[in-house]
Amino acid sequence: MRKINIAEIRDYALRFARVICDKFFKVNTVINGKQIVELCENRQINLFVIKTIYIKWQEEANHIKSPYFDYTVPEVTQAMTALMNVLSRYISIRREIFEPILANAVSDTLILTISPLDYYTKEFNHLGKQIEVATQIKTIAKYFKIHKKLFDNILTALEAEGNLVRTERAVAIVAAVHSKTELDNKEALLQTFDKIIPLNYNNLFVDDTQLTTNTIEDTSFDISALKFDLNFKEESKPVSPSYTNTSYTKPVVEEKFSPLSNPELAKTIMESSKKESMKQIIPYEKRGAFTNVLFGGSGNTFEEALAGIDQCSNYHDAIMYIRENYFRKYSWDLEKDEVKEFYEMVAEKFD
Repeated sequence: MRKINIAEIRDYALRFARVICDKFFKVNTVINGKQIVELCENRQINLFVIKTIYIKWQEEANHIKSPYFDYTVPEVTQAMTALMNVLSRYISIRREIFEPILANAVSDTLILTISPLDYYTKEFNHLGKQIEVATQIKTIAKYFKIHKKLFDNILTALEAEGNLVRTERAVAIVAAVHSKTELDNKEALLQTFDKIIPLNYNNLFVDDTQLTTNTIEDTSFDISALKFDLNFKEESKPVSPSYTNTSYTKPVVEEKFSPLSNPELAKTIMESSKKESMKQIIPYEKRGAFTNVLFGGSGNTFEEALAGIDQCSNYHDAIMYIRENYFRKYSWDLEKDEVKEFYEMVAEKFD
Protein backbone atom coordinates (compact mmCIF):
# COMPACT_ATOMS: atom_id res chain seq x y z
CA MET A 1 0.00 0.00 0.00
CA ARG A 2 1.31 3.47 -0.90
CA LYS A 3 1.29 6.34 1.59
CA ILE A 4 2.39 9.95 1.39
CA ASN A 5 6.13 10.49 1.69
CA ILE A 6 6.54 12.70 4.78
CA ALA A 7 10.25 13.36 4.33
CA GLU A 8 9.82 14.45 0.71
CA ILE A 9 6.93 16.77 1.53
CA ARG A 10 8.79 18.39 4.44
CA ASP A 11 11.88 18.97 2.33
CA TYR A 12 9.90 20.34 -0.60
CA ALA A 13 7.86 22.69 1.62
CA LEU A 14 11.00 24.13 3.18
CA ARG A 15 12.62 24.74 -0.21
CA PHE A 16 9.41 26.24 -1.63
CA ALA A 17 9.04 28.62 1.32
CA ARG A 18 12.70 29.64 1.08
CA VAL A 19 12.40 30.56 -2.60
CA ILE A 20 9.26 32.63 -2.03
CA CYS A 21 10.71 34.38 1.02
CA ASP A 22 14.06 35.08 -0.65
CA LYS A 23 12.24 36.94 -3.39
CA PHE A 24 9.71 38.77 -1.23
CA PHE A 25 11.90 39.81 1.69
CA LYS A 26 14.67 41.00 -0.59
CA VAL A 27 12.64 44.21 -0.94
CA ASN A 28 10.41 44.04 2.16
CA THR A 29 11.14 43.85 5.88
CA VAL A 30 7.65 42.58 6.85
CA ILE A 31 4.64 41.12 5.09
CA ASN A 32 1.05 42.28 5.59
CA GLY A 33 -2.35 40.70 5.00
CA LYS A 34 -2.94 41.87 1.43
CA GLN A 35 0.54 40.77 0.42
CA ILE A 36 -0.06 37.31 1.90
CA VAL A 37 -3.27 36.90 -0.11
CA GLU A 38 -1.34 37.69 -3.31
CA LEU A 39 1.91 35.94 -2.37
CA CYS A 40 1.90 33.05 -4.85
CA GLU A 41 -0.23 31.66 -7.66
CA ASN A 42 -1.46 28.71 -5.60
CA ARG A 43 -4.18 30.55 -3.71
CA GLN A 44 -4.72 27.66 -1.31
CA ILE A 45 -1.23 28.18 0.10
CA ASN A 46 -2.01 31.86 0.70
CA LEU A 47 -5.31 30.99 2.36
CA PHE A 48 -3.70 28.41 4.66
CA VAL A 49 -1.22 31.05 5.80
CA ILE A 50 -4.13 33.34 6.65
CA LYS A 51 -5.89 30.44 8.39
CA THR A 52 -2.89 29.88 10.64
CA ILE A 53 -2.81 33.57 11.54
CA TYR A 54 -6.57 33.59 12.17
CA ILE A 55 -6.31 30.64 14.56
CA LYS A 56 -3.40 32.23 16.43
CA TRP A 57 -5.37 35.47 16.55
CA GLN A 58 -8.28 33.63 18.17
CA GLU A 59 -5.93 32.06 20.71
CA GLU A 60 -4.58 35.51 21.59
CA ALA A 61 -8.11 36.78 22.21
CA ASN A 62 -8.90 33.79 24.42
CA HIS A 63 -5.78 34.35 26.54
CA ILE A 64 -6.81 37.82 27.64
CA LYS A 65 -7.94 37.40 31.24
CA SER A 66 -7.25 38.85 34.67
CA PRO A 67 -8.30 38.31 38.29
CA TYR A 68 -8.82 42.08 38.55
CA PHE A 69 -11.19 42.69 35.64
CA ASP A 70 -14.43 41.16 34.42
CA TYR A 71 -13.98 40.46 30.71
CA THR A 72 -17.48 38.98 30.39
CA VAL A 73 -19.48 42.19 30.73
CA PRO A 74 -20.95 43.42 27.41
CA GLU A 75 -19.02 46.71 27.33
CA VAL A 76 -15.65 44.97 27.70
CA THR A 77 -16.60 42.19 25.28
CA GLN A 78 -17.55 44.75 22.64
CA ALA A 79 -14.36 46.75 23.21
CA MET A 80 -12.13 43.68 22.97
CA THR A 81 -13.93 42.52 19.83
CA ALA A 82 -13.30 45.92 18.30
CA LEU A 83 -9.63 45.74 19.27
CA MET A 84 -9.13 42.28 17.78
CA ASN A 85 -10.92 43.34 14.61
CA VAL A 86 -8.56 46.28 14.26
CA LEU A 87 -5.52 44.05 14.83
CA SER A 88 -6.73 41.58 12.22
CA ARG A 89 -6.45 44.31 9.59
CA TYR A 90 -2.90 45.23 10.52
CA ILE A 91 -0.94 42.04 10.08
CA SER A 92 2.82 42.67 10.06
CA ILE A 93 5.15 39.66 10.17
CA ARG A 94 8.93 39.40 9.84
CA ARG A 95 10.59 36.71 7.74
CA GLU A 96 11.95 34.58 10.60
CA ILE A 97 8.40 34.16 11.90
CA PHE A 98 6.64 34.03 8.55
CA GLU A 99 8.79 31.44 6.74
CA PRO A 100 7.82 28.40 8.90
CA ILE A 101 4.17 29.46 8.64
CA LEU A 102 4.51 29.46 4.87
CA ALA A 103 6.28 26.08 4.93
CA ASN A 104 3.37 24.66 6.94
CA ALA A 105 0.91 26.07 4.41
CA VAL A 106 2.84 24.53 1.52
CA SER A 107 2.99 21.08 3.11
CA ASP A 108 -0.68 21.21 4.12
CA THR A 109 -1.72 22.31 0.63
CA LEU A 110 0.33 19.55 -0.97
CA ILE A 111 -1.14 16.90 1.34
CA LEU A 112 -4.68 18.20 0.82
CA THR A 113 -4.11 18.11 -2.94
CA ILE A 114 -2.79 14.56 -3.24
CA SER A 115 -4.45 12.91 -0.23
CA PRO A 116 -7.40 14.81 1.31
CA LEU A 117 -8.17 11.89 3.65
CA ASP A 118 -4.70 12.15 5.19
CA TYR A 119 -5.02 15.91 5.51
CA TYR A 120 -8.35 15.89 7.35
CA THR A 121 -7.29 12.98 9.56
CA LYS A 122 -4.24 14.98 10.65
CA GLU A 123 -6.20 18.19 11.18
CA PHE A 124 -9.00 16.58 13.15
CA ASN A 125 -6.62 14.64 15.39
CA HIS A 126 -4.91 17.92 16.26
CA LEU A 127 -8.19 19.28 17.60
CA GLY A 128 -8.32 16.84 20.50
CA LYS A 129 -10.70 14.07 21.50
CA GLN A 130 -13.80 15.88 20.27
CA ILE A 131 -14.55 18.58 17.73
CA GLU A 132 -16.83 21.58 18.18
CA VAL A 133 -18.20 21.89 14.67
CA ALA A 134 -19.51 25.45 14.85
CA THR A 135 -16.32 27.06 16.17
CA GLN A 136 -13.57 24.74 14.90
CA ILE A 137 -14.80 23.69 11.45
CA LYS A 138 -17.48 26.04 10.16
CA THR A 139 -15.47 29.18 10.98
CA ILE A 140 -12.58 28.10 8.71
CA ALA A 141 -14.70 27.20 5.67
CA LYS A 142 -13.62 30.33 3.79
CA TYR A 143 -9.98 29.20 3.88
CA PHE A 144 -10.55 26.14 1.70
CA LYS A 145 -10.41 26.51 -2.07
CA ILE A 146 -9.21 23.18 -3.49
CA HIS A 147 -11.49 20.15 -3.16
CA LYS A 148 -14.05 22.67 -1.85
CA LYS A 149 -16.96 20.33 -2.53
CA LEU A 150 -15.35 17.76 -0.25
CA PHE A 151 -15.01 20.28 2.59
CA ASP A 152 -18.64 21.38 2.19
CA ASN A 153 -19.86 17.78 2.25
CA ILE A 154 -17.76 17.02 5.33
CA LEU A 155 -19.16 20.07 7.12
CA THR A 156 -22.72 19.11 6.25
CA ALA A 157 -22.19 15.57 7.54
CA LEU A 158 -20.60 16.79 10.77
CA GLU A 159 -23.39 19.29 11.42
CA ALA A 160 -25.88 16.46 11.03
CA GLU A 161 -24.14 14.73 13.95
CA GLY A 162 -24.57 17.72 16.26
CA ASN A 163 -22.20 20.47 17.42
CA LEU A 164 -19.88 18.15 19.38
CA VAL A 165 -18.48 15.16 17.50
CA ARG A 166 -15.93 12.66 18.76
CA THR A 167 -12.76 12.93 16.71
CA GLU A 168 -12.66 9.26 15.77
CA ARG A 169 -16.25 9.55 14.58
CA ALA A 170 -15.37 12.69 12.58
CA VAL A 171 -12.48 10.88 10.88
CA ALA A 172 -14.80 8.01 9.95
CA ILE A 173 -17.25 10.54 8.48
CA VAL A 174 -14.46 12.08 6.40
CA ALA A 175 -13.57 8.66 5.00
CA ALA A 176 -17.18 7.95 4.06
CA VAL A 177 -17.75 11.37 2.48
CA HIS A 178 -14.40 11.22 0.66
CA SER A 179 -15.34 7.98 -1.06
CA LYS A 180 -18.50 9.57 -2.49
CA THR A 181 -17.20 13.01 -3.50
CA GLU A 182 -15.66 13.99 -6.81
CA LEU A 183 -12.39 15.83 -6.27
CA ASP A 184 -10.73 18.60 -8.26
CA ASN A 185 -8.19 17.66 -10.91
CA LYS A 186 -5.02 16.87 -8.92
CA GLU A 187 -2.67 17.13 -11.89
CA ALA A 188 -3.81 20.69 -12.65
CA LEU A 189 -3.44 21.66 -8.99
CA LEU A 190 0.08 20.24 -8.79
CA GLN A 191 1.20 22.28 -11.78
CA THR A 192 1.00 25.47 -9.68
CA PHE A 193 3.74 24.03 -7.44
CA ASP A 194 5.95 23.31 -10.45
CA LYS A 195 6.09 27.00 -11.33
CA ILE A 196 8.09 27.68 -8.15
CA ILE A 197 10.06 24.43 -7.74
CA PRO A 198 9.44 21.37 -9.95
CA LEU A 199 7.83 18.50 -8.07
CA ASN A 200 9.16 14.97 -8.24
CA TYR A 201 5.77 13.30 -8.52
CA ASN A 202 7.18 9.79 -8.12
CA ASN A 203 8.51 10.69 -4.68
CA LEU A 204 5.27 12.06 -3.23
CA PHE A 205 4.20 8.56 -2.23
CA VAL A 206 6.14 5.67 -0.76
CA ASP A 207 5.43 1.97 -0.20
CA ASP A 208 4.74 0.76 3.35
CA THR A 209 8.00 -1.16 3.29
CA GLN A 210 9.92 2.10 2.77
CA LEU A 211 8.24 4.01 5.60
CA THR A 212 10.28 5.16 8.60
CA THR A 213 8.83 6.06 11.98
CA ASN A 214 7.61 9.39 10.56
CA THR A 215 3.92 10.11 10.89
CA ILE A 216 1.65 12.57 9.17
CA GLU A 217 2.03 15.03 12.06
CA ASP A 218 5.72 15.37 11.26
CA THR A 219 4.91 17.72 8.39
CA SER A 220 4.37 20.57 10.86
CA PHE A 221 7.03 23.21 11.43
CA ASP A 222 7.51 25.29 14.56
CA ILE A 223 5.40 28.44 14.42
CA SER A 224 5.39 29.15 18.15
CA ALA A 225 7.05 32.54 17.61
CA LEU A 226 3.94 33.91 15.89
CA LYS A 227 2.64 36.40 18.41
CA PHE A 228 0.24 39.32 18.04
CA ASP A 229 1.00 42.61 19.72
CA LEU A 230 -0.34 46.14 19.66
CA ASN A 231 2.12 47.55 17.15
CA PHE A 232 -0.55 49.11 14.96
CA LYS A 233 0.81 49.41 11.42
CA GLU A 234 -0.93 50.71 8.36
CA GLU A 235 -1.28 48.27 5.51
CA SER A 236 0.16 49.39 2.22
CA LYS A 237 -1.92 49.68 -0.89
CA PRO A 238 -2.43 46.37 -2.72
CA VAL A 239 0.79 45.14 -4.27
CA SER A 240 1.33 43.19 -7.44
CA PRO A 241 2.98 39.75 -7.51
CA SER A 242 6.24 41.54 -8.35
CA TYR A 243 6.65 42.12 -4.58
CA THR A 244 6.89 45.91 -4.65
CA ASN A 245 8.44 47.44 -1.55
CA THR A 246 6.11 49.11 0.94
CA SER A 247 6.34 51.49 3.88
CA TYR A 248 4.35 51.57 7.07
CA THR A 249 2.94 54.36 9.24
CA LYS A 250 0.56 54.38 12.14
CA PRO A 251 -3.07 54.58 11.01
CA VAL A 252 -5.80 56.85 12.22
CA VAL A 253 -8.29 54.42 13.77
CA GLU A 254 -11.95 55.31 13.46
CA GLU A 255 -13.66 56.78 16.50
CA LYS A 256 -16.16 53.93 16.61
CA PHE A 257 -13.37 51.84 18.15
CA SER A 258 -12.99 54.27 21.05
CA PRO A 259 -11.57 53.90 23.67
CA LEU A 260 -9.45 51.23 21.99
CA SER A 261 -8.49 53.66 19.24
CA ASN A 262 -5.83 54.67 21.78
CA PRO A 263 -2.99 52.12 21.44
CA GLU A 264 -1.70 52.89 24.95
CA LEU A 265 -5.07 52.19 26.50
CA ALA A 266 -5.37 49.00 24.45
CA LYS A 267 -1.91 47.95 25.55
CA THR A 268 -2.90 48.46 29.17
CA ILE A 269 -5.88 46.15 28.72
CA MET A 270 -3.85 43.48 26.93
CA GLU A 271 -1.10 43.51 29.56
CA SER A 272 -3.38 43.54 32.58
CA SER A 273 -2.80 39.83 33.19
CA LYS A 274 0.98 39.89 32.75
CA LYS A 275 2.80 37.98 35.50
CA GLU A 276 6.07 39.05 37.09
CA SER A 277 8.01 35.82 36.75
CA MET A 278 7.83 32.35 35.25
CA LYS A 279 7.93 30.82 38.74
CA GLN A 280 4.63 32.50 39.52
CA ILE A 281 3.07 31.09 36.38
CA ILE A 282 4.24 27.47 36.46
CA PRO A 283 2.26 25.40 39.00
CA TYR A 284 4.40 23.57 41.54
CA GLU A 285 3.09 20.18 40.41
CA LYS A 286 4.30 20.84 36.83
CA ARG A 287 7.88 21.68 37.72
CA GLY A 288 9.08 18.10 38.10
CA ALA A 289 7.72 17.06 34.70
CA PHE A 290 9.20 20.12 33.00
CA THR A 291 12.57 19.53 34.63
CA ASN A 292 12.72 15.86 33.60
CA VAL A 293 11.28 16.14 30.08
CA LEU A 294 12.61 19.51 28.96
CA PHE A 295 15.84 20.11 30.89
CA GLY A 296 17.51 16.73 31.20
CA GLY A 297 16.46 16.28 34.82
CA SER A 298 18.56 19.24 35.97
CA GLY A 299 16.80 21.50 38.44
CA ASN A 300 19.54 24.11 38.10
CA THR A 301 19.08 24.22 34.32
CA PHE A 302 15.33 24.57 34.79
CA GLU A 303 15.81 27.51 37.19
CA GLU A 304 18.36 29.07 34.84
CA ALA A 305 15.90 28.84 31.94
CA LEU A 306 13.11 30.51 33.91
CA ALA A 307 15.43 33.33 34.94
CA GLY A 308 16.55 33.79 31.34
CA ILE A 309 12.96 33.98 30.09
CA ASP A 310 12.16 36.55 32.78
CA GLN A 311 14.95 38.73 31.39
CA CYS A 312 13.45 38.74 27.89
CA SER A 313 11.54 41.85 26.88
CA ASN A 314 8.85 40.13 24.77
CA TYR A 315 7.48 36.78 23.68
CA HIS A 316 9.54 36.59 20.49
CA ASP A 317 12.81 37.17 22.36
CA ALA A 318 11.81 34.49 24.88
CA ILE A 319 11.17 31.95 22.13
CA MET A 320 14.50 32.77 20.50
CA TYR A 321 16.22 32.35 23.89
CA ILE A 322 14.59 28.94 24.37
CA ARG A 323 15.53 27.78 20.88
CA GLU A 324 19.15 28.84 21.17
CA ASN A 325 19.75 27.38 24.63
CA TYR A 326 17.40 24.46 25.23
CA PHE A 327 15.17 23.41 22.32
CA ARG A 328 17.86 21.73 20.25
CA LYS A 329 20.16 20.81 23.13
CA TYR A 330 17.50 18.70 24.83
CA SER A 331 15.71 17.59 21.60
CA TRP A 332 12.30 18.96 22.50
CA ASP A 333 9.43 17.17 20.78
CA LEU A 334 6.69 19.64 19.81
CA GLU A 335 4.09 16.88 20.08
CA LYS A 336 4.78 16.29 23.80
CA ASP A 337 2.27 17.79 26.21
CA GLU A 338 5.06 19.20 28.39
CA VAL A 339 6.48 21.18 25.47
CA LYS A 340 3.07 22.55 24.50
CA GLU A 341 2.24 23.47 28.10
CA PHE A 342 5.60 25.16 28.65
CA TYR A 343 5.17 27.30 25.53
CA GLU A 344 1.66 28.21 26.68
CA MET A 345 3.02 29.37 30.03
CA VAL A 346 5.72 31.44 28.34
CA ALA A 347 2.99 33.04 26.22
CA GLU A 348 0.97 33.70 29.38
CA LYS A 349 3.85 35.70 30.86
CA PHE A 350 3.84 38.09 27.94
CA ASP A 351 0.06 38.29 27.39
